Amino acid sequence: MLDPRWPFAAGDFSDRPIDVVCVGHALVDRLAYAGLDEVGAAGLEAGAMTLVDAVRAGEIERAFSHWREVAGGSAANTAAGVASLGGSPAFAGAVGDDAAGAWYLSDLARAGVECAVDTVGNGSTGVCHVLISGGGERTMATSLGAAGELALSTIEGVGLQRAKVVYVEGYLLDAAPASAAVTRALELAKEAGTLVSLTLSDPFVVDRHGERLRELVFGGTVDLLFGNEEEAMALMGAASRSEAAARLRRSGAATVVTLGAAGAMAITPDAEIVIEADGVELVEDTTGAGDLFAAGCLYGLTHELGPEAALRLGSFAAAEVISHVGARPAVSLRDAAGDRLSAR
Repeated sequence: MLDPRWPFAAGDFSDRPIDVVCVGHALVDRLAYAGLDEVGAAGLEAGAMTLVDAVRAGEIERAFSHWREVAGGSAANTAAGVASLGGSPAFAGAVGDDAAGAWYLSDLARAGVECAVDTVGNGSTGVCHVLISGGGERTMATSLGAAGELALSTIEGVGLQRAKVVYVEGYLLDAAPASAAVTRALELAKEAGTLVSLTLSDPFVVDRHGERLRELVFGGTVDLLFGNEEEAMALMGAASRSEAAARLRRSGAATVVTLGAAGAMAITPDAEIVIEADGVELVEDTTGAGDLFAAGCLYGLTHELGPEAALRLGSFAAAEVISHVGARPAVSLRDAAGDRLSAR
């Protein structure tokens, strides 16, 4: 039986065909290696995500060479991870009416993700330039393009009543149309009895939208919150991990906090569980680590794994993705996971 401290224990969703609807920015990732001095010379803050316009994106692209192009976007990466584990995910987002948008949709479909994606006729598909430095640290410059134009009709058409969980990326709060779509997604999820999961995405997202995020968490909208240690401390205005955990415990939501090489922790109103990270021989690229951690946890949540087993599955998925360049699994996670999928 599922651990009652885990939010999915509250209801029976066995008749819902979609495990997770992931709502987020549809972005093409362009990746290149760069030293930290080169990142600084390009006017970017190392380790952070910066929003840029199309002109600035073009300057960054010309400043570096040997770009590798892969389909990306935080929530879409999570959807691809759930599919790789054998789950049934869907993705809601927006692309441009261009070759990049068509390629993006076909890539998600090949990954096993059901797509409810709007095509914006007068927009170009969003691009995230990812600069990979020593130790796999990544610096991102994102030109949202059509991704920020996520429409209410797309949210209304994805079928949240068919899903066990809706997973929303915090990055969406940065663009007015997408932010309105988030509000509608949360409304529909609550009407349908669908669990709500939210990822904080980036410390700068918390800085920009902390008040709204705290309202969602403490107001009972969010059932399961994801964030890393820095994001959790920023959200709670805490000076330490333990202080942030204590405040999050009072929110009533379950929270998963990733701790990098130190592992991860799950915080519920009456318990705290900490696991060690899966070992990785060589960290190539940390892009997507949090996205794939969430994929493992969400798969566990929707397949009756307890908190510790779900955390361990998330750690496994994150370890796989940081062992190579790119934010999506390079192997079948289901084949590689072994008995992690049945642990309780």
